[in-house]
Amino acid sequence: MFSIQGIYFERGERSILSNIQLAVKKGEMLGLVGPSGAGKSTLLHILAGLLDASQGTVKLDGEHILGPKDRLLPGHPEVQLVNQEFGLDLYHTVRENLLVKANHLTKEIRDQFADELLALLGLTSIKDSQAVYISGGEKQRLALGRALIMEPKVILLDEPFAHMDAHIKRKVVHYLQALKKTRKTTFVFVTHDGQDVLGLADKIAYFSDGKIQRLDTPRAFYENPASYQEALFFGEINRFNIDKKEVFFRPHQFSLEENSGAYKIPVIFQFATYYGGFVQSTFKLSKKEFIVLNHPESLEHVDEIYI
Repeated sequence: MFSIQGIYFERGERSILSNIQLAVKKGEMLGLVGPSGAGKSTLLHILAGLLDASQGTVKLDGEHILGPKDRLLPGHPEVQLVNQEFGLDLYHTVRENLLVKANHLTKEIRDQFADELLALLGLTSIKDSQAVYISGGEKQRLALGRALIMEPKVILLDEPFAHMDAHIKRKVVHYLQALKKTRKTTFVFVTHDGQDVLGLADKIAYFSDGKIQRLDTPRAFYENPASYQEALFFGEINRFNIDKKEVFFRPHQFSLEENSGAYKIPVIFQFATYYGGFVQSTFKLSKKEFIVLNHPESLEHVDEIYI
């Protein structure tokens, strides 16, 4: 159990985090979302023991995670943070950067594990290059590899997929999901990509103004957002006014058949865009209001919908 109790953090007179209360079970994935500056990355640094909270405690399986004021070397061996700072040994090779973090393993297992991670992260072709000469995206993947090879209980990820190609990202996501299932690794991650958090997280904490405004499941956030601003983090959303009331709904949350209690909305087709698994049709409602609807086929002949 990863327990976060009453965390506050102030920088000067500014409050960054206020009374953060969270409990993340072993083998659970918690996603943190919210506007920039809401305190998400600050919280990750506190959870990793790299920053002292102004108040509150962080515990892993009942043991306190101490901050820099109480540890000569900040951090905790069972909690690894992967962020945009990377923390690499720049003049070691890519492979050496992995091996140096795997001293808890026998040489045979260490070598095999390193080669497995190099292949997973698309780094095999540059394994003998010094880290100082590789690209930013490669450094990000190597930083993730260093955390994975240490086999910690908790991995904290700050925008983990920001620079990954789609095919590598798919492999990494599958690998993380397997770790969660087989090793019961706990993950806490920050992302601005709503699809990432919906597809990976067991629970989501929505941050705003340094506080957790809502803790819920991905499905609840997507299908029943509490506000338009919250809804935007989890994908495309339609918003317009009807009967002096603001209405918002996802592009798939509509019907072409009349339903009791549903709003009947006259629409004027504008154009359709093919996205592979569906066609997105754009409609005009008024001079300033437009909506998009997702459907297997173009809805060019539709002139009314029900929501």
